[in-house]
Parts: sequence; C-alpha cells; structure tokens
Amino acid sequence: MDIVRARYSGPSRKLVVALDIGTTFSGAAYAFLDPGEVPRIQSVTRRVLLYLNNPNPGSAKVPSILYYDRNGNFRGVENGVNFQDDNTFLRMKWWETMTHPPVQDSDNTLDQMSTTLPKGKTILDVYADFMGYLFDSTKALFETSEPNGELRWNSVSNNIELVLTHPNGWGGPQQAQLRTAAVKAGIVPDTPAGHSHVHFVTEGEASFSFCATRTQVGRNLKPGEQVLIIDAGGGTVDISTYKVLNNGPLQVEELYEPKCLVQGAELVTMRATAGIKETLRGSRLNTLENLAAFSQRFDEGIKKVFSNNQTTQYIRFGSPKDNDTNYGIRAGKLTLTGTQVSGFFEPSIQSTVDSIRDNFRQRLTTNSFAFLVGGFATNLWLTEQLQKRLLDIGLRFCKPDMDTNKAVAIGAVSYYVDHFVTGRISKFTYGVPCNILYNSSNPEHARRAHKLFVDAMGERCVPGHFDTMLSREREIRHHFQMVSEGTPPQYISSRIVKYTGSLVAPEWDDVEKDKFETLCHVKANLSTAPYTSSFAAGKMGYKRDFDIILLVGLTELKAQVTWIDSATVRAHLVSHKPIHFLPDFHMRKSRGQREGS
Repeated sequence: MDIVRARYSGPSRKLVVALDIGTTFSGAAYAFLDPGEVPRIQSVTRRVLLYLNNPNPGSAKVPSILYYDRNGNFRGVENGVNFQDDNTFLRMKWWETMTHPPVQDSDNTLDQMSTTLPKGKTILDVYADFMGYLFDSTKALFETSEPNGELRWNSVSNNIELVLTHPNGWGGPQQAQLRTAAVKAGIVPDTPAGHSHVHFVTEGEASFSFCATRTQVGRNLKPGEQVLIIDAGGGTVDISTYKVLNNGPLQVEELYEPKCLVQGAELVTMRATAGIKETLRGSRLNTLENLAAFSQRFDEGIKKVFSNNQTTQYIRFGSPKDNDTNYGIRAGKLTLTGTQVSGFFEPSIQSTVDSIRDNFRQRLTTNSFAFLVGGFATNLWLTEQLQKRLLDIGLRFCKPDMDTNKAVAIGAVSYYVDHFVTGRISKFTYGVPCNILYNSSNPEHARRAHKLFVDAMGERCVPGHFDTMLSREREIRHHFQMVSEGTPPQYISSRIVKYTGSLVAPEWDDVEKDKFETLCHVKANLSTAPYTSSFAAGKMGYKRDFDIILLVGLTELKAQVTWIDSATVRAHLVSHKPIHFLPDFHMRKSRGQREGS
C-alpha cells in the first residue's frame, strides 16, 4: 500500500512520466496530476505490441537489449521471440555503459561491456530510440487502461514532466546527453521551455522514495533515524545515505556523497564466464559457443538461486554427449564447487561492504536501516553476506516484500510528486574564476604580485582567483562586478568551474591546475542593470554589479545570474554553450564580499 498523499494543488493538469533505463532492464511509470485529486502512481506493467510479440505481458521490466537491422533501423527489444538466430540483425547489450563517466576500474570492466553501434547511429540515437519506445508504450497503456485515457492524455500532451533516472555516479555531462536524447526522441521540444520539463534523479534517491512510500518500515521512519539505500542492479550498486528530519510530512537530507560501484549482477556473470574459460583452458569444449551458452545459463539459473557456498552446483555445458572428466564435464554438465561460485560474487559483495563501512566511519550511527532493492538484491547469497558482514555495526536490513524491479521507475515519479529529500551533498567543489582586488597584507596576493594589473576603474587586481561558491557541503550566492573601459559592460559571460582536488575551498587556479574543469558557462544581458563610472589614468571605467547563484536543491546542478533592475530582481538561467570572453572585460570579486566566504 502506498502512502496517503496530499491532493495535488497545482493550477492545471499535468502528467509525470518516469523512464528508468538500466544496464540490463528498464521500466517506466506515470502519475496523472489533476488539481484537487490525490496523485496515483502507476507502473507500466505490460509492454505494448509496438515492435515484437510480447510473451510476458505482466512484466514490469523491459530487457535493455535492443535489435537493429542492417540499415540501422530500430526493430525492437529482447523477449521470448527474438532475432538471436538471424545474423542480419544487430543485438545490442550493455549499451548503456557507453555513457558511464570514467571510473577507476583496474580490470577494465566497462571496456569488456562495450558493444557495437548500429550503422549510422550514435549512442544518443540509441538512447532516443529506446526512450521513444518506452514513452510510446506508456502512452498506449495510459490510453487503453485509464478512464477516457486518450482524451486525458491529449489534455496534457503539452504539459508532460519527464523524469529520467541515472546511476549515482553520473553528473552534468551524462544528464545533458540524456536530455539531448529526449529531444531526439520527440518527447520534449528543443527549447528552453522544453528542456525545463526534463528532470533527473539518481537511482539511489528514486529507490529511497519507493521504499518510503511502499514499505511499512519506510512509512514509519522517525526523525533522527538514518537510512541506507543499496540499489543493486545489473551494472552498478548504488549506495545512498539519508537522515530523517521530519515524518509529518516526511523530509530527509543526504548525509554523505552517494556512491556508485560498477559491481552489479552483470559483473558476476562476467567473472563466472572468464573464470570458466580459464579453468577449461586446454579442453576441447572450451569454445566461444559453449562459453556463450554457459554465460546465459549461469545468468538465468545459478546466479539467481545461489545461496550456499557448501553446495556443489551443476550447469549444462555442451551437449548431453559431451564428456571431459579431466575438467569436470560429464554428460554435458559442468561441476562447480560452491566456493567457485561464491568467488564470482565476492568482489561485488566486498566492495559494497567496504563502501557502507566507510559511511559509518564518517557519518552514521547504529540507529540505521538499510533497504536492499534492485534485481541483484533478489539473490539470497548477496543479502545474507551483507547482513552477516555488517552485523557488528547494528545495521538493520529491510527488503520490500514486492517486486523491486519496478522500484526505481515508481520512485522517480514519487521524487517529483513527494519531494522528500530537502538537502543533498555536492560531489565536487564548484566556483567561478575571477580577478580579486589586491591586498598587500595577504601573503597569497603578495606571492602573485608580479601578475598585478590596474583595471578600468583604476584599482589594482590579482588575476587567477578561484571563488569557491559551493564546497562539498555548502550552497552560496556570491556577488561579482563586471568592469570595462570606454562603455558600460553590456554582457556577463562567466565560467562555472568544477574542482576535483582535495582542498576544501581552493582560492587560486594556479594551484593543482589539472584539477579545474569548466562545467558550463552562464551569460546574461546586463544592459538594464545600474552602473557606476570612474575616471582613472586618463580613461573612463564602468562597473556593473550582479550575483551568481548555484542551485543544487535538485539532482541537476543549475546556475543563475541575477541583478537588480529598477528594484526588480531579474535572473538568467545557465547556458551550456561555450562563450568566449571579451578581452576588454574583467570580472572581479565584489569589494564588499569577504575573502573565502
């Protein structure tokens, strides 16, 4: 049973559609928001017959395995009737990993999960094809299952909010790619207004929203309690940590930077296949065809039910007539010890345990719950080992007594409707490069005295200052000035820079130069903003004041430029397009702002 929600208080009808695109499975959910009515979240539990026959209409998940013909045309998704025996079709598996950000991956896991793109297609085209498939399926289901479905859909067709989920480790670049794919799919128009209808939520936070609304423990969380979400999926294990602030209504804040481990269920299968290939080195049955069959059978059988490392496991390998007793193959069956199988799971389990212990050392108390969700979480060995190895810290595990394959999609809609999370931890430090007024008593300024210059207002400035706006645990609005000579500055063009080093609040961009990365640019027309002027060194200088604000209340980082225009505050949202600085303009930190604030 879901929580009792408040009635929707918005001014007009709208539809929220969530798409959860995962490494191995994907799903969708929606909620029709009608003023005065209580929102009801529905999972898309049957695939519409858009491309292929569907033998499993009750499935809440769609395999993330796509088929393209030789001309690069999308033909459908994997199911009981597929094209595996037709070599004229390209079967795409693990394509979602092509957008993963770089990770420290000593065994080149992501490289091993690479796939071939269809003819004439980019990875964004593939995303667009699959998004369109999921969205069209959602529309078809809505129109056929909701009262007056077609009429109601048409009434909100221009007011649809699209929520896209992604692993905890993804950030701005990956979100931008997903938004572009949504535009390519024709779900939203390529306009600022269209872009504003696309929202992002991490899989960890979406899973929390699911557990908070669909489980008895979640509905009874108390202020002060801490909650871990362990979303064990096909490609990644996402770990998120929250503290309950209030339970009427529920409000939580993020306690620690969410983690994303490339240690999902697919990695277990990959290790098993690689291990058997090595074990059977020299056997005549060690063929690509047999290994591919082993991988599929392990994935669909042993991996799902394994629960005891003392029990011998058997798996079909080759035909019933195949025997190679030197390698444990009899009558087409390969013998695996329980220890062998548990070894395939071990890196995923230990990485998860280590990551959770790291959270406890830094933030958590023992008054904590851990919700275990995701397709990988159905494995009993994983569950029992996490409970056993974390028993000493008093962590109480909870597994929702329902199909958690649909947790992320349902939770993504809840994220939009319920807004449980009120505070998040920034993964990086963000700021703005600028000049700063010279202060001779500041040793850092004195060290850079050889860089001094006199700006258009006749004041001495030091270049290369990094003004930290948002450290890993802060959110701040900062005041700046744009200075020019000859004419008042008309435009502001500023970079928002991400710092990935170890300093809490770096002040100079000539230290750890390789740790500074341009995240995006902000621009605004300041022609209506008040300005001051000053005559210095035979030149007329002009100055305009403005603020730069970083907005991190949502899971997508946004920026604004604001200024006062005739007592009216105006704002201009972020631009992601590269902008070149004009050489006669200088942006500097406001004199009235404290250094290091």
